[in-house]
Amino acid sequence: MGTLMAKLLLPTVSSLAFLPAVSVAARRRFHMEAMVYLFTMFFVALYHACHGPGLAVICLLRLDLLEYFSVYGTALSMWVSLMALADFDEPKRSTFVMFGVLTIAVRIYHDRRGYGVYSGPIGTAVLVIAAKWLQQMKDKRRLYPDKSVYTQQIGPGLCFGALALMLRFFFEEWDYTYVHSFYHCALAMSFVLLLPKVNNKAGGTGPPAKLDCPTLCCACI
Repeated sequence: MGTLMAKLLLPTVSSLAFLPAVSVAARRRFHMEAMVYLFTMFFVALYHACHGPGLAVICLLRLDLLEYFSVYGTALSMWVSLMALADFDEPKRSTFVMFGVLTIAVRIYHDRRGYGVYSGPIGTAVLVIAAKWLQQMKDKRRLYPDKSVYTQQIGPGLCFGALALMLRFFFEEWDYTYVHSFYHCALAMSFVLLLPKVNNKAGGTGPPAKLDCPTLCCACI
């Protein structure tokens, strides 16, 4: 019985894999991204907990709403991570982020289980990033960004992201509990890897600003 309970609770516990992404984002001054990751972790954990035995009492919202916000948070996390990688100046950065916030909400309301839920934001972000970087390469007449960004961030980050999506859409029928838990871990790792080392748009030259739990929780509420 204990083994069965642990297996049923594993998808809920594995959602805590987003905590390192929250911590890394906050340390690097990506405060908006940290709040999105925390939002995602909260609703993913709550959604899976509501499927667990004897845990229905903690469900604050209807199951369909919890599912909506968990999928929405996941797709939005992908979007803001890629927009952070693009490193746009204001007001382009805010414009693109808000574009994702609005369009992803509508897309998921229409269909929250299809491939387009994630492929749409990812494909759009890749096109936007490619257009910006190709223009930079043309202007600077050299590789942009530096080679280390491709080898240390983009390559590993996209590999973990691709692994997560493969687990999510092609291998969950093998064993939902374990595969979906690995999906959480791979997805969180891709967010950590894709985030730039420093947020150049945060301002200031001192140590990273502290982002405490009350601030994050209030922002999510």
